[in-house]
Order: sequence, then structure tokens, then C-alpha cells
Amino acid sequence: MAELLAELLGFVLEILGEFVLQVIFELATEALVGLISNRKERRPAVSAVGLVFGGAAAGFLSAWLFPHRLIPTRVVVRGASLLLAPLATGLAMHLLGKRLRRLERQATSLATFWGGASFAFSMALVRWWLVG
Repeated sequence: MAELLAELLGFVLEILGEFVLQVIFELATEALVGLISNRKERRPAVSAVGLVFGGAAAGFLSAWLFPHRLIPTRVVVRGASLLLAPLATGLAMHLLGKRLRRLERQATSLATFWGGASFAFSMALVRWWLVG
């Protein structure tokens, strides 16, 4: 039972870490877009590629800073974070984007379900590949 709770805690901490990185990335992107351009048009394909590369870079940085599992567990559910973390963080980013739009602020592509999920998936994939 303790092993299952440790695995669950590890999963929750992974999601929380990815979400915090995504919020920081969203705020930085929003600030840069506001400084560079006042255009309102979007290019979804360019945004998607940027989010995947940004997530991969965050995964490399995360693996470099923490080259081991954050919470070592004996119960191994290999690859669970590759599915569950993007779903949870995608939902959280969707809710963040919804809140930003309700406050009449312009949200970037990261503040959507697909944007958050693709960023989280590429980050989790790189981290899983490097850390295991």
C-alpha cells in the first residue's frame, strides 16, 4: 500500500512540476508576444512546432537539473506519465486559458488543451528517454 501511495505522490509531483513550467512558459511567451508584435493573427502549425520544441527543451533542462527520478518507487508503471501527465496538464492549461480570456487577456496557444498537452508530452517523453 505504501508503494502505491509513493507512486501516486510521484505522479502528482510530476504533473505539478510540468504545470508550473508551463505556466512560467505561458507568461514569458505572453510577455514576449506583447513586446514584439501587436498582431492578433495566429499560425497554429508554427505554434505547435514551437510548443513541441519548447517542451523538449524543458525536458532536457529538467533531466539535466534532476538526472534521476524525483521520487524513486518500487512499483513501476513505465510510461504512465507519457499519457496521464499530458492529459492532466492539458486540462489545467485549458482552464488557465479560459480564465485569461474571461479576464479579457490574450492567451497564447499554450493556454489550450492541445497546446498544454503537446508541451507536456514532449517534455515527459524527453525526460523519460533521458532519465528512464
